[in-house]
Amino acid sequence: MKRTRYGKHDIAAEWGRRYLSRRAEVDLELVELEDSSFHLIVPVEIDGVRGDMIVDTGASVTVVERKLFPGKELEGAEVKVQSGSVSGQIEDVRIIRADVFRLGGRKIKDFRLAAMDLEYVNEMYDKHLSRKIIGLLGCDFFVNYRAVIDYSRKKLTLNFGKN
Repeated sequence: MKRTRYGKHDIAAEWGRRYLSRRAEVDLELVELEDSSFHLIVPVEIDGVRGDMIVDTGASVTVVERKLFPGKELEGAEVKVQSGSVSGQIEDVRIIRADVFRLGGRKIKDFRLAAMDLEYVNEMYDKHLSRKIIGLLGCDFFVNYRAVIDYSRKKLTLNFGKN
């Protein structure tokens, strides 16, 4: 009879495999819009639409460009939220449901996002970088996935396991 050994190294290796499979590291890009005005960008795919999102820890919720996701709004006119920015109140914000949100090789199903007109953001990015931004990755996402931003390595670490 063959004997299986479970030494402390075997257990540590198994724990490491399980723990690491619940984590994802995503590459971030650091861009400079103007002198000393930096933003982090992360590539995503939402329901087949690929693009860049701005990593925005100051945004309370994750927001996408509404024009890119027609027909995704949740039913009922009462599904409205109000939002504000440094420049004032933004009132026309809707909640949408994305079937699939992909980030860093991970797939998140049934993901809810705020949707609004991001024309002002895209004008700024087009002017300085000739890029199209599809949204802002907000604090709700970072809290839900216990995200850690490593600026020196330009990595975003997400935790998909239980708290």
